[in-house]
Amino acid sequence: MRSKSASNLNNSFTMIRKKIILAGLVVVMALAIVTFLLHRVIVDIRSPWPAQIPSPGAAAVAAQDTVRFGVISRFPTNVLYQGYQPLMDYLSEETEYHFELIISRSYEETVAQLAAGEVHAAFLGSYIYITSRDEHGLEPILKPLNKDGQPFFQSVIIVHEDSDIQSVSQLRGRRLALPSENSFSGNWLLESGLSRNGVRRIDLAEIEHFRHHHSVVYEVLRGNYDAGSIKDRVADEFRDQGLRVVGRSDPVPGSPVVVPSNHDPLITASITSALLNIDPDQPKYAALVSHWDPEFRNGFIRAEAADYDQLAYQILTDSAP
Repeated sequence: MRSKSASNLNNSFTMIRKKIILAGLVVVMALAIVTFLLHRVIVDIRSPWPAQIPSPGAAAVAAQDTVRFGVISRFPTNVLYQGYQPLMDYLSEETEYHFELIISRSYEETVAQLAAGEVHAAFLGSYIYITSRDEHGLEPILKPLNKDGQPFFQSVIIVHEDSDIQSVSQLRGRRLALPSENSFSGNWLLESGLSRNGVRRIDLAEIEHFRHHHSVVYEVLRGNYDAGSIKDRVADEFRDQGLRVVGRSDPVPGSPVVVPSNHDPLITASITSALLNIDPDQPKYAALVSHWDPEFRNGFIRAEAADYDQLAYQILTDSAP
């Protein structure tokens, strides 16, 4: 009896041990399967990498820190970018903002961008400023200085150096090339420059407007037009390339840097301070501005709306038939 009981006890222990081992194997296999599946999910390169989740307000901060600076289409795009982008780079370095140059397709587009708040500030022409400032609430903050340290420029009448035209009075029966209808250079000549020299619009054989001041130069140099009216800064650029000046306007307040009436005062203050700091007589600034558009190489001075009142009166009241 004792031997049989001992045998039954041993069999029971054996069965229990087998069950424990079997259970252990099941657990190990289950863990192995789970581990395999997790590893497969983790290293599955077929799944797209999750997009980075931006921090709250990141887009708003980036937009707020970027200042969009417009410019009218007075020159070809490559000329504008070459002369104006270095100025944007300077403002980005000297202020807490990043400045982006916004080149428009027309004078009117830049005004519309200012009015709609699409740009924080802009380089406007003197004529487009005085004809749009009241309607859109535009405010001048700065104007550039010329090489004599004065805040003025002149428009000039150019002819080919071989032309027989020696004065404005000899433009009768000639073909005239002008920049944009919204430029001062074209409007000055049509509204007062001709009449002061005894010439009427109807005395001209042809009048054609072009998008850029440089286009006027090329048309005159090619002989397609007998004369043209452009900014003195552009005439200086082509001084030794076959042009001759036969007439000049009176000094005109420099083309203003303009902001909308609802401008951000902090941004405006940053622009004003950085540009007023420029002193081309100091070597560090002389090297800096040498890459800027010639119109801005002599620094800036503060501008007021009243600076342009007399110009508005002359242009808008002194017209020729």
